[in-house]
Amino acid sequence: MPRVLYFLFFLGSFGGYSQSNTTASEIDSLHKCVGSAIRYLQNTQCTTTIEGQQYAGEWPAFMQMHTQFFLLGSTRKYRDSNCFTTAAIHNILAEMYLTDSAALPNVKGMLQKAYPEILTYRTGGAFNFWKRLPPNRDLRRGAEPDPVPFVRRPTQYKLKSRYINNAANVENDADDTASGNLAVLLHHQIIGHDTVSTASAPVFDAFTDRDRKNRHWYNYLFNGVPNSGAYLTWLGPEAHFKKWHIAKSIYQNSYFFLPASICYPVPYKAYLPYGTNDVDAIVNANVLAYLAQKGDLLTSQGVAGANRFIDHQVKFRKLWRAGHYYPNTYHLHYAVSRAFLAGDTALRASSEALLAHLVKNQLPDGRFLSRRKVNHRDVLQSSAYSLLAMLNFKKAGLAVPMSPIRQTVAYLQSVRKTAPDGTYFWEGGVFFSGGTVVRNVLYFTSDAYTTALVVGALQKYLTALR
Repeated sequence: MPRVLYFLFFLGSFGGYSQSNTTASEIDSLHKCVGSAIRYLQNTQCTTTIEGQQYAGEWPAFMQMHTQFFLLGSTRKYRDSNCFTTAAIHNILAEMYLTDSAALPNVKGMLQKAYPEILTYRTGGAFNFWKRLPPNRDLRRGAEPDPVPFVRRPTQYKLKSRYINNAANVENDADDTASGNLAVLLHHQIIGHDTVSTASAPVFDAFTDRDRKNRHWYNYLFNGVPNSGAYLTWLGPEAHFKKWHIAKSIYQNSYFFLPASICYPVPYKAYLPYGTNDVDAIVNANVLAYLAQKGDLLTSQGVAGANRFIDHQVKFRKLWRAGHYYPNTYHLHYAVSRAFLAGDTALRASSEALLAHLVKNQLPDGRFLSRRKVNHRDVLQSSAYSLLAMLNFKKAGLAVPMSPIRQTVAYLQSVRKTAPDGTYFWEGGVFFSGGTVVRNVLYFTSDAYTTALVVGALQKYLTALR
């Protein structure tokens, strides 16, 4: 980056300049960066389907064990097809296009390619993380069903044992259902309505944390609000106890590998991990963001509970534990900012507290750091989430100073990479993990997803300068 831009960002760190003295060269540089990164996303979007390996319309994502873990095997990096990656990138690009379609003519074509692929993860109004694919191996002792049913599983990561293959055949979940339905909603706004309808509040309200006969050990030990009324992660039935106690959960988990345990997966049946649903603050924020954009906040029974659960995590500073499946400390800030910007005004106090946390924890060069265990502090991903959160909070009406925003923009500009074709991209950080006991072990990363986050933030920044 030219020295003059660093000097301008340095001045900005003291709050010394505003839109009126932001130079044309700085703005031009940012526009070029956005355009280059958009071309990178266009070039990396998959154009051909190779069954069981890759699918037209998706963007590359990778699944990797950070360290060895019982039953999960290799630490090699494998490409993975999943709903979360493609829907998330689609939704960022769609929101960018709706903001300034004239400046982003190539985005519409990418959206049209991604949309049919996202729908392959849909059953009814719900979405799953993984596709239905033929099993990698026999999944039970004795004769197999005829025909053998398809199951949910990773595309290329080779799971070995029957147990872990059956455990991968997960239920639909609220998180992917929110992002998948948001993709449908945005598609209708940009392309026009089709035969696919968007899910309404009852899809999520059918699974809320009310009067349950079970409770997840992670919620009990680390971030629980008993009987919170918040949205549950998994859209499927869980095991029931006549009278639940944490000792019963610990006992059931102690022999998880035996059929008698509630944790044991049944072959060819959708699996709810550990046989017990959980409450995740980031999942709840994602559901709230979708419902707010759809206009269903006032009709959903889970809204008050979701807000209450999120407020609890923020008030008691359980930021890095707030998401079972999201180990990055600053993912909560980003998720809450999206829900608040979409219209969930009940999150104002939490948003103000999260903004204060961002300003306090930003380093002098604009970076943000997650915990040591998370992908070497996951600096780039932390900074991207933090920048988006600050921009969303500002757009939603909070008093966000421009100084920390400019500092993080400068940092992200300085760490961009150049692809072989000359386009810009950012190295993928952790956007998802295996959850609970493997939340710092089993990681999902994607250069395309992280690039979409950053380019979405840069467009929001340029819009704020107008």
